[in-house]
Amino acid sequence: MIAELFIIPESFVNNSNFTIEELEFKIKALSQDCIQIRKYKADNHLYVHSDIYNVVFVNGLTVGELLYNPEVAKENIDRDVYNALKTIIMESANAEYTTADIINILLPEHSEDICHGLIAFEEIPKIEQDYQIIYSLQGWYDFRRHFLGLYPKNPIFFIDECKIYFPDLFFHERNKGTIGTILHNCPKTIVFHLAALNDKFGSIVIRNMNRTEVLRQFSVASNFPENASLEGNSARKQDFTFAFLNDDSKYIDVCCEPHLKLCFNDNYPGDNSYSNDRRIYFHEGIYNIEKNKILIGHIGNHL
Repeated sequence: MIAELFIIPESFVNNSNFTIEELEFKIKALSQDCIQIRKYKADNHLYVHSDIYNVVFVNGLTVGELLYNPEVAKENIDRDVYNALKTIIMESANAEYTTADIINILLPEHSEDICHGLIAFEEIPKIEQDYQIIYSLQGWYDFRRHFLGLYPKNPIFFIDECKIYFPDLFFHERNKGTIGTILHNCPKTIVFHLAALNDKFGSIVIRNMNRTEVLRQFSVASNFPENASLEGNSARKQDFTFAFLNDDSKYIDVCCEPHLKLCFNDNYPGDNSYSNDRRIYFHEGIYNIEKNKILIGHIGNHL
């Protein structure tokens, strides 16, 4: 799916609410985010509306006055901020639509092939939150995950997209074969649980807790309908042990015993009954495999 992402005048209009230090931080952070997004430029297109140059940015000076007058810029903003501003605006394509068309026509228009979003410093009023990326890279991940849940397409596409938008997870290739049994009825649920693993699991304090207690605390923090757990029958561990390639180019068997329970589907009409047959099996990470990322061994039916 291609995402067309727009920076429009409304993206910057609230910058008067920030101190100079806050504004400089946000510009440098957004610049780094844009660099990361452009690494995937085949599916993520950045556009800037030309009216952005008329927005007053700092000390009564417009964006255009700063960008096209380096001496003036040097007196008002840090050199790194100036370069960051150039990275954001001058390295993006020009939007060929009016801002009204972007907001009213393009944003609500999405399909399995294309979606549209706004990049902004602060939330723009009266625009649906799912269409906005609030300056951080996390905002971009959330945006892309939202549409991945809406349009999972097929197992191969879904897992390949997950590799980009869940950067702290590593997906075993076997998932492209196993996820197909459940992807049709719970793509949003899968995305929700993967997002929790990616964003929250690493922040759980594990001191003086065993694995079961860690999983319980993680589940509560993530608002899961049922706690993640370990397999109760030790004789079955081979069923969820998978070979992962380590840094020495050797395959290592990893027991992905912890599992998330995908209890409910995505509210298809008349069918949202509880299920104990959808799971995500994972391992917390091993130092010499994929930079200690969380290893996703199996997404699919209960093993």
